[in-house]
Amino acid sequence: MDIIELEEVGNKINVLDISKFEDNFKVKLPEDYKNFLLKNNGGYPAELLFTPDFIETDPMTKVENRQGTDVEKFLSLNEVSFEYEDILDEDYIPNEYVPIASTSFGNLLLIYVGTEKQYGGVYFANHDLYDSENDCFTISNVAKSFTDFINSLYVDDLEQ
Repeated sequence: MDIIELEEVGNKINVLDISKFEDNFKVKLPEDYKNFLLKNNGGYPAELLFTPDFIETDPMTKVENRQGTDVEKFLSLNEVSFEYEDILDEDYIPNEYVPIASTSFGNLLLIYVGTEKQYGGVYFANHDLYDSENDCFTISNVAKSFTDFINSLYVDDLEQ
């Protein structure tokens, strides 16, 4: 899905706004995500969008399950900042993950900004499945990049 129609988008932002965010939090957002923010700055999809299935591993049993989720809202840069501050304060998600969207069940979709090879990948943080070994929510890979993530989203005609 190359083009996503969003409603109730945030105020228009510019490159300087993103640079201030990156400087403040000492992170580097992927270019494809920055371009999305410059164009849209968050908002609600006009149609309910879903991710393709991804693998989520139960941290207790190590059983892998196929999982998918909806994308209720893309966060504006102000909302990203607020949610990221919460993550840093509460420490329930590692700080290499920046929130970019939320689901209708209150889970977050994240973008990885660490220095590892998965830089720019999109992840799902399941607040109902706590990983006590890593002391955080269970985090599962959804897409290798923000562009791949956007292009993989779909509308479920049965849900309409």
